[in-house]
Amino acid sequence: MNSILDQVRPETAAMIEARARASGLSIDDYLKRLLGMTDGNQNVAERGLDEFMRVMDSLAEDKIEPLPRNFAREDIYFPNG
Repeated sequence: MNSILDQVRPETAAMIEARARASGLSIDDYLKRLLGMTDGNQNVAERGLDEFMRVMDSLAEDKIEPLPRNFAREDIYFPNG
């Protein structure tokens, strides 16, 4: 029998576990939140902006500095000018 969990790589499972722990949630509750399946079947919009931002912050791997004000599309394609 091939379980769904057998398809998750160990490093992915470890990352999920670490993020759940950092959020103060069980893995099951953490995954339910990511899927928008909380108690009472509230979705992200119903929980409000603060909750949405908390969940999004938990997904961020690192704090990323904002781009400079003069950043343009050309900087992506032609980074050296």
